[in-house]
Amino acid sequence: MKILQRLTAALILLQPLTACGPASAENPLPLQLGFYVAADTPCANASNATLLLLRADGIGGARDFCQFLSIRQLSAQDFLVTESCADFQASEAEQRLVRYQIIDAVSFKLSRVNTDQPVLSQPTDTEVFYQGFYCPQSSLPEPWRDNDLSDLGINIKP
Repeated sequence: MKILQRLTAALILLQPLTACGPASAENPLPLQLGFYVAADTPCANASNATLLLLRADGIGGARDFCQFLSIRQLSAQDFLVTESCADFQASEAEQRLVRYQIIDAVSFKLSRVNTDQPVLSQPTDTEVFYQGFYCPQSSLPEPWRDNDLSDLGINIKP
């Protein structure tokens, strides 16, 4: 009987890790939706190379989009996210496991996760590949300043 209870407890712990399909709108990352610019770039100097758009269902830039497949909260600041990323020029999407380290509601670090470690442990960063902060749309240069994002479910214009 104790073995059955332990097995049930283990399955409950693992359930969020095996969820399939897009992350639900009820469980987004605790970040302001909208534009994020690389940490070393002022909002007014944003470019295709430094700008990402965070939506409830994923994040993307000028060349690719990563759809959130699952989001697992590890702590108040750390989220383990499985993403399906597709380059707009390529045909095949690739899955990746990343860690979103939330600095505050308007800034984060994004790093690759070593998938060889146990799934219930805190992931080790193998590479921080993006650190960004939120930019109000009105502070961005053209063409982003006047983009209508309402079709994406984002209403961030003043």
